[in-house]
Amino acid sequence: MTDKGKQVDTSETPDPQSAFGAVMPVIADLLERGTRAFALGDWDDAIDNFGELSSITEQTFGSESQRYADCLVMYGRALLQHAIEQNALLAQKTLAEAATGTLNKDESEDEHEQPSKANIQFEGEPDFRQVDDEVQDSGVDNEEEEDDDFAAAWNVLDVARVIQEKATDKKSQLKFAETLMLLGDVSMESENFAQAVNDFSSALRVKQQYLADGDRELAEIYYKVALAHEYNQENDKALELMSDVQRILNNRLQAIEGSNEAEDKDEYESLQEVLADVKAKIEEWKAPPQPVDVGAITGGDQLLADKAKEMLKLAMESGKINDITSLVKPKSKKRDGENKPKDEDSEAKRVKNDAA
Repeated sequence: MTDKGKQVDTSETPDPQSAFGAVMPVIADLLERGTRAFALGDWDDAIDNFGELSSITEQTFGSESQRYADCLVMYGRALLQHAIEQNALLAQKTLAEAATGTLNKDESEDEHEQPSKANIQFEGEPDFRQVDDEVQDSGVDNEEEEDDDFAAAWNVLDVARVIQEKATDKKSQLKFAETLMLLGDVSMESENFAQAVNDFSSALRVKQQYLADGDRELAEIYYKVALAHEYNQENDKALELMSDVQRILNNRLQAIEGSNEAEDKDEYESLQEVLADVKAKIEEWKAPPQPVDVGAITGGDQLLADKAKEMLKLAMESGKINDITSLVKPKSKKRDGENKPKDEDSEAKRVKNDAA
């Protein structure tokens, strides 16, 4: 009864448990569809599902929940893969046009100016792209709202980082480290190598607290830090870290040496191959770069060289390609996939679990 002698009408008051029960099947469906799309390399569909999943999870569990952070990581990972694919496709088209002499600057710019796939606004978080039909129709050129998927992936993953950093248990901290590694991947793809060094180094410090010295995950992150240093023109530091990679893998070799388990035997052979690759990479980094003798180019080679120069000039002028050489080796199974600089990220993954 109220102070006016009237009973409060609760007929339209929502039941929290009922509302929660209704939204959980929706969350489960979005998660399943997003995961399936990601596994198939359908980045557009994965982005749509994980984006909606993130929004609903935030509304259901709150903007500080670990579940929300987990969804953001999936969303950010899909955005990253989409951006990598678009870069790879752009590189392929540019190189094909250069080879045939049909590179057209204006056409290239029009075709590849695509909006970010990020399609949700995170309430309370700064610098997120918000899709606004009125702004688009008005013709206002707002560069912050036209960030590409690398920027969108960075923003999404950075929100997850802030949330995960607050948790102190081992499981959450290892998730936090994985998010830092994804941020490092975004920085590498964006050629922000100094930031990549910071991201990977932060992930390394976290993982060192929880992983044994012979854990291959630790070797993977050491390799990523080394790679970032090498691309950041810090060769001595990169070589120092590669020694740590060798040490960790050798520790793992010693731990499983002599084991009769079939899995251990397979891993032992795999580790020997990985160590050989690491040694080769160290020798490569120690060797001075070989200059290109432009004067030796003649005949048909000269024609190809001229086309390549034209391609590079127009690409740099358009601002759409920062370093074409880092885009030459696409890797996705479906649409060229991950395109790490010099195809070296695959070696980092192989260091982690080549036997698997």
